[in-house]
Amino acid sequence: MNPKVSVILTSYNKPQTVGKAIDSVLRQTMQEWELFIMDDASNEETAKVINKYLNDKRIHYCNSYVDDQDRYKKTRYAALINQAIPLTTGKYLSYLTDDTEYLPTRLKEMTNFLDRYSNIDIVYSGQMIQHVDNELKLVSMKTRKTKGVLKRAANRVDHCSVLHSRTIAEKVFRKYRSYWDDNPKYWHNGDAAFWSRLNEFEPFYPIHKVLDISYKTPSSFQKLNAFLPPKIPDGILVKGLGSEVYLIDQQKRRQIKDEMFDRLKYNHQKIVAVPDPVLFKYPCGDPIDESIFRNQTIPNQRLIKAEERADLFYLQGNQKRKILDQKAIRRFHFKLEELVHVNQEDIENIADGPHIHSTFSPKFILPDGVIYLEGSDYFLSYKNILHLIHIQVLKKLQFSEAEFVRMTKEERLLFEEGESLLFEIFRK
Repeated sequence: MNPKVSVILTSYNKPQTVGKAIDSVLRQTMQEWELFIMDDASNEETAKVINKYLNDKRIHYCNSYVDDQDRYKKTRYAALINQAIPLTTGKYLSYLTDDTEYLPTRLKEMTNFLDRYSNIDIVYSGQMIQHVDNELKLVSMKTRKTKGVLKRAANRVDHCSVLHSRTIAEKVFRKYRSYWDDNPKYWHNGDAAFWSRLNEFEPFYPIHKVLDISYKTPSSFQKLNAFLPPKIPDGILVKGLGSEVYLIDQQKRRQIKDEMFDRLKYNHQKIVAVPDPVLFKYPCGDPIDESIFRNQTIPNQRLIKAEERADLFYLQGNQKRKILDQKAIRRFHFKLEELVHVNQEDIENIADGPHIHSTFSPKFILPDGVIYLEGSDYFLSYKNILHLIHIQVLKKLQFSEAEFVRMTKEERLLFEEGESLLFEIFRK
């Protein structure tokens, strides 16, 4: 039997829910379908779940085997869909993600609609959104309702709620030489970019009922990506979907071993969960283990001192900056409970940097990684440049109000202002 609908399922490291997505296709009341599982080099646990379904001849499996360091170069799910479409044979195309499931009548109702109205090529439905915890227990839910005939569907319709003809997809390809736009700037809303292409030819027509359920887990891309700045500042602890924790240091990711958390006075509560494409765009740096002391690769933005000496130093730009007095400690909210004790010999092997005192001046070099509050504006200091940063970004990066340093406008104007660390406004 030739399939009437080609379903393209994009998958990456969702072992808890990818089986639910596949089962929802198997349970469809309309059986004239084919399913392409486009997996983006998922972990072994996810692969085991998918492999259980591959005996069904209607199910096709493709693995991208993409290298982790290449994930950020394209919007991966868009790239996978572009790879899948030429392999499909159905009259209609439908999309599914590994954290969404179709209701049983979804394919039948959508194809019946397009068969009935042969002049229409795109249909969409309502969607149930369920926010769940890591055990998939329901936290909250809401319904994304249909909004009538849409001439601008971008950012208004989820791509798991759409079915369209192959004919209109080919029109898009003839104009753009691709189907979905896999430019990495569309990681957060790749469907919106494709909807804009489709809308150049036709509007989206609604079926006024819920036909799919989307599960928003703590590891959903949208949740992990929300309020992240375009560049993660140095000094931030991050982790992707794996268990490894990294420190962003000199714009590299340095894996930090568990035993070094206590040694370097890091706080597990400060770890920021980020999407893997964001994590892997930072090149690997030296690991943070016991070798950092003999190799003089202690992470920056740490307070250090020798056991037998009173002098305190702040590491910045691979130099040690002597803190001159208690006023400076209080002014910049340096935390003595985070003080790292280092051998005097190791301290002497670190190059000297400019001293840190409590008074701003035109020649003063700001400590890196400090948040300044001037009026209602927040700034992060890095390489003696102030970067405007949104309060939502600060919360995302685990900064607390107790860490903010007040600054007058006159003091702020002493320093150069650089690029803003703001999240993109269109993010949802």
